[in-house]
Amino acid sequence: MNKFVKLLTHEIAIVALLGIISVTTAWAGVQSSLHGGVASDALSIYQEGLSEADNIWITSELKYRTDMPVWADKQTKLNQGSNMYAGYSAGSYEFYVLAMPCLEKAPESQLADCKPYMDELYVPYQQIFEQSGVALQEYETEGKYSNRLQMLTALLAVSLFMLGIASVIKSKKLAVAIVIGAMFIWLFSFAVLISIPVVL
Repeated sequence: MNKFVKLLTHEIAIVALLGIISVTTAWAGVQSSLHGGVASDALSIYQEGLSEADNIWITSELKYRTDMPVWADKQTKLNQGSNMYAGYSAGSYEFYVLAMPCLEKAPESQLADCKPYMDELYVPYQQIFEQSGVALQEYETEGKYSNRLQMLTALLAVSLFMLGIASVIKSKKLAVAIVIGAMFIWLFSFAVLISIPVVL
């Protein structure tokens, strides 16, 4: 009778451990997938932001290059005492609204010295580029979490395999050693698992 009770206790313990480790393995797999999804979304945001920033940069550069000769023309008119607003000029909207007042205040200055104009052209690019950088950092962080969780899933699968072997081995000492090894792997994996933020 005692032998039967010991055997039953051994079997129940193995089944309980298999259940606990199976749930942990499933949770690690799900979290790995969810973190991978977050990383994928962040990468998309980064790529879109980078594309938008590039478009803004190209547009700003075109406006600046187009406005430079207009600035020189208006500057010449101003220095000659002519009306700098007279005649047609192919300058940008930002040039007429922001750069012309700068030219009136400082006739000898350069277009690049006009801070309101330069900010209007280039600050949006800088802001979007920085936001893209934040998305890139999130992608890298979430990717690391996903990779770590994939490794944990593999380790936990080894732990499950070890428990499966322990349940059929007749040698009690060997079975106990294998169970202890499986539990060590589970404890290590669980410690890493709880250190990773949960995604719901």
